[in-house]
Amino acid sequence: MKKFIYLILLSLLASCATGTYSNRNGDNSNLSFDSGFCKSLARSKHPGYICKNPLMCTMEEVNIVLNDLTQYHAVYQNCMYSKNYDYQ
Repeated sequence: MKKFIYLILLSLLASCATGTYSNRNGDNSNLSFDSGFCKSLARSKHPGYICKNPLMCTMEEVNIVLNDLTQYHAVYQNCMYSKNYDYQ
């Protein structure tokens, strides 16, 4: 069961990473810096939940982990949009 959950999480994360961000005005020279800034901002707001048992999460903890991942991604996306980047 644990391997199945990890497989689902891995496939969800992989499906989210298929596109790229580009600046609306066409200048992508600061993309790496802005992406790093937004990642650190998102990680500071949602540092990630670590399960009580490091070898297996309970079903309640899986929900916490998934919620934290989606919140992290939402903060990152919002930051990138505020810096004038679109996801394509």
